[in-house]
Amino acid sequence: MHVYLTNSLEESNNEPRTLFAQWLSREAAEANVIKRDCPVMVMIGNPPYSGISQNNGKWITELVGDYKVEPGGKEKLQEKKTWLNDDYVKFIRLAENYIENKGEGVIGYITNRSFIENPTFRGMRWHLLKTFDKIFVLNLHGDTKENIPDDENVFDIQQGVSITLFVKTS
Repeated sequence: MHVYLTNSLEESNNEPRTLFAQWLSREAAEANVIKRDCPVMVMIGNPPYSGISQNNGKWITELVGDYKVEPGGKEKLQEKKTWLNDDYVKFIRLAENYIENKGEGVIGYITNRSFIENPTFRGMRWHLLKTFDKIFVLNLHGDTKENIPDDENVFDIQQGVSITLFVKTS
């Protein structure tokens, strides 16, 4: 198994890098080959939740732009502040992009639950429904800001959580 240190939310590139160490430059090049040339069919994980993301590269920002439209894809969302810039949304879009390119695959993520019913995410939900054949959502609730009695978060964090499986078959 090969494990590489890389920022998944950055597009692969072929530009040589002048890095401090030769091994780090080699590792970056090998990670770029994986990101660019290898078919990714399964992505699992617990992406970070970060409403104010530091991952603002052009490539991932353009991909997430697909979610920033009204259902139907013709009109841009009018929200002034958008939670669609959260890192977990970027990781969902990254995984969706890999599956779109391959034509089949599965994503299994534990994420913030906001995208399930928050109106700001309507374009995201629409896009996901277009891409995937089946979507399974286990809404674990647990948002401490909602003050619902006996609604505890299983992960002892403030943000409500969901487990979602996205399936695309060929």
